[in-house]
Amino acid sequence: MFAIERDARIAALREVHQTRSDTLTNVPPGSRSHARLLVECDAISDEIDRLKRCVNIPRSAVAAIPILLAVLVLALIS
Repeated sequence: MFAIERDARIAALREVHQTRSDTLTNVPPGSRSHARLLVECDAISDEIDRLKRCVNIPRSAVAAIPILLAVLVLALIS
């Protein structure tokens, strides 16, 4: 996943989280709606945290791995 795509996804999730949090403040605690919104906010927070931990690997590095493996195999064969 590219950093720009990841950052855009994080920004979108933060916006959704803010909207849900604003709604959550207006729902009476203990109600079914409150519990569902709370679970949804927690899930969004977890997804944001997961995306923050993603490592960005450039496409050029990923493309170079098979080439390096092929060179290594050829070197071992020779």
